[in-house]
Amino acid sequence: MRFSLLGSGSSGNVAYIEAGQTRVLVDAGLSKAEIDRRLTKLPSNAAASIEEIDAVLLTHDHSDHAGHAAALGRPLYATAGTRQALGGIEATRVLAGDAFTVGALRVMPVLLPHDAVETVGYVIGDGASRIGILTDCGYDAPEVAQAYAGCDVMVLECNHDVTMLRYGPYPPSLKRRVGGRLGHLSNEQAVSILKMMLQAGPPPKLVIAAHLSLANNRAQLAKSSLDRVLGRSGRVIVASSRGTPIYTIESGKVRHEPSRNEQLSFTFPALQRELR
Repeated sequence: MRFSLLGSGSSGNVAYIEAGQTRVLVDAGLSKAEIDRRLTKLPSNAAASIEEIDAVLLTHDHSDHAGHAAALGRPLYATAGTRQALGGIEATRVLAGDAFTVGALRVMPVLLPHDAVETVGYVIGDGASRIGILTDCGYDAPEVAQAYAGCDVMVLECNHDVTMLRYGPYPPSLKRRVGGRLGHLSNEQAVSILKMMLQAGPPPKLVIAAHLSLANNRAQLAKSSLDRVLGRSGRVIVASSRGTPIYTIESGKVRHEPSRNEQLSFTFPALQRELR
């Protein structure tokens, strides 16, 4: 399997997952043109445009996750609540707890507490490896942690630092929403979920701290919180609004692949100098 976040946070969320000849996106919070632009930065044998994507799996209807879904022109998968909230868009129905397949991928939707009509996260696997995508979750529910136990790669929401949110610039109503039981995970709640996952299964090889608030969190705060849980048993990176590199999960190992630009500079350094 191969995986990359193309975008993360309030500016737009999109994940790319590939297994064999199957290529899917999770969420559509960026425009078609922007998704195409970011796909071109992936290694050359990955999807190069939205037309090569087999399906788009939506987590919920909020605009930073589904705002561009209808415009992508690809098959959509969504819960009944999400379909309704998006105006009755055409989509294959997703039901939390009922696994389905898209080509070479097996997808398990996980019900999440969030203030959308029917929010889910996803555990996606190819029979050998599994990737968990868990963002927009209001609190550290044990049943949610159980559903993600044993994932090789874990995309885990670390939206805010509690102290920064309390004293930050948001109005009181928004602070209550973000910090409430239908809002977003704090660093501390992400730590709690990760600890419960470790009690139920082996540690992830890679944890990606995602959906960080620019106003109420810092990358180092999120990373250090998760590092304390994993210690030497796993690796933590923090996704920015520009996403992450692409990773390959194979034979129990996770490795970073160079992007097209990185491959170019490595393979043709002399040519690059000449073009400057």
